[in-house]
Amino acid sequence: MTETTPETTEVLEDVTEESAPSNFTTESTGEAAVGAGQSAIAPGYGTGRRKRAIARVRLIPGSGQWTLNERSLEDFFPNKLHQQEINDPFTALDLQGRFDVIVRVHGGGPSGQAGAVRLGVARALNQIDEETNRATLKKAGFLRRDDRIIERKKAGLKKARKAPQYSKR
Repeated sequence: MTETTPETTEVLEDVTEESAPSNFTTESTGEAAVGAGQSAIAPGYGTGRRKRAIARVRLIPGSGQWTLNERSLEDFFPNKLHQQEINDPFTALDLQGRFDVIVRVHGGGPSGQAGAVRLGVARALNQIDEETNRATLKKAGFLRRDDRIIERKKAGLKKARKAPQYSKR
């Protein structure tokens, strides 16, 4: 077991219930913090694709406001995981809150659309300042298109690979 020394008891006495936080949350605050990353601040454009989804992304220097098909980020992607995924390029470059993002996305489902938006944002940031941003985005894997798509159904099979049950006699 561990021994309690007078030094550790003093530290424990310093932490009282009053100084400890009263509640904890995993939710982020509503305000967007402005990142301190180094990059040119200019308009940019990028197209992203994932599965059957296609996203056309425009970045405009601004306050960090998201507009996806004329809806807010929280309305379009209620899932926090999708919100985090499309913010990843800004987080990697520490450029949160520096650009307003305008997106037109169609096709696919929510996961494919989030992946398409992420690729579009990464390509737009790469176009804005290739010298500064490209190495970081490439190392993080944000400039690579995920080419996995649904395999087509074949004749004589129930699905793409599922065959009907084999009967010997």
